Amino acid sequence: MLKSKVDKLSLDLIRDSLGIITLEEIEEKEQDESQRKEYCTAIAAVFPRLEKDIKKALYEQLIKMHLQSDVWEHTLVGRGVYAGMELLLTKWREANAEHLSQPKSKEGFDPHNPISEI
Repeated sequence: MLKSKVDKLSLDLIRDSLGIITLEEIEEKEQDESQRKEYCTAIAAVFPRLEKDIKKALYEQLIKMHLQSDVWEHTLVGRGVYAGMELLLTKWREANAEHLSQPKSKEGFDPHNPISEI
């Protein structure tokens, strides 16, 4: 437990010293509960594809950064791109997990009555 707290503090310190934003800074504070639920539902609908695409982009960015960075500045730019993609992936992963943890409605699809009554 202590190690994870130290790692979190170290990561926060590194991000702050490099001028990297955190999830807390990009979260929408003005959302009410229904807006947040709608957002999480929308993300959950496309998250498997988003996750796959971002993971592939993260891998490609890492390879390109290590193989083609001629100077330190190129490495820093690559790290910034990587950090931005990783931040969005984390944000969307949390929204997906929040959606999956919400209780589902008890109303199910009735195969004998496919058109709901008005």
